[in-house]
Amino acid sequence: MRKYWLAIIQAAFSVFLIWHIFSNPALRGEASKVFSAANPQWLFFGLLLALLNETLAAVRWWLVLRAFGTPVSLGRVFVFCGAGAFFSLGLPGTGGGDAFRILYIIRLYPQKKLRASLTVLADRLCGLVALILALSISLLVNWPLFEAHPITHKLLTISVSILSSAVFLIFLWWLTTLPGIRSLWVPGFLSPLRRRFHHLGHIFSGLGARPILILLGIIASIGATLAHFSTYFFSAKAFAVSLGMMDIFAIMPVVDTLVAIPITLFGIGLRETLFQELLGTIYSVPGGAAALISLGGFGLQATVSILGGLLVPFTSAASRSTEHTASDQT
Repeated sequence: MRKYWLAIIQAAFSVFLIWHIFSNPALRGEASKVFSAANPQWLFFGLLLALLNETLAAVRWWLVLRAFGTPVSLGRVFVFCGAGAFFSLGLPGTGGGDAFRILYIIRLYPQKKLRASLTVLADRLCGLVALILALSISLLVNWPLFEAHPITHKLLTISVSILSSAVFLIFLWWLTTLPGIRSLWVPGFLSPLRRRFHHLGHIFSGLGARPILILLGIIASIGATLAHFSTYFFSAKAFAVSLGMMDIFAIMPVVDTLVAIPITLFGIGLRETLFQELLGTIYSVPGGAAALISLGGFGLQATVSILGGLLVPFTSAASRSTEHTASDQT
């Protein structure tokens, strides 16, 4: 039961935030007006962008798998990613889907369990690079917008601090792979931790082994990130909110960075609060409309994840030998 406490707390906080948002009668009135004037046809385009996001994310992992010497056919990677996205809905955060992806690869490469885990971690690092680039561009282009308001300035500062800390920790992690650092004496009780860091440090040799594939993976990740941001633009279009694509792109790196903090379930509640603060403060979007834009964008992503459940029966269709044959032919 203890392992579910985090998910229970996250769900409770999500419910509280959603209740807090829509407990305001004026905001409910705004949301009702926006909802009644909605044009759901725009959601179809948003759904296509959400599908494109998942497609490019699958291509990214396919490239990383090949870079790490664990080739899997592109079709099977699509199946694994779709099934992983489906299972992630039943488990808090992205870790659930990642765990299933690792299990699928281990089934194909039972002697390469560590390498299978590292491919998923490297895949996430490629996504982190795309998010850092997006936030950096938003910071350079939209600094006056964020600087003009204390709340938006604070949210931007927190986002930059989080990503900067992540980069610094990854740098420290890379330092542990250097021969001079590995040979340093450590107390006996830290030896298991050092061995684990040493094993996980193989990710950097994997990333450097075939840099062209990793670079292509980062490019695919940038495309996936832009497609992900665009789903919220089409959500805004569906609710007839006058926002441009670049307006959404300005706030999404901040939103995605802060939503990564595991304090709510799938970011529900926190994402809507951030949309209210950022869109309301910078672009004067009514709170009810901002919340609906956020819920609409998340709903499109959740729809794609649910559709991924259709691929679950195909995850065990091929044997390891069959997979290797298919990979050799690609």
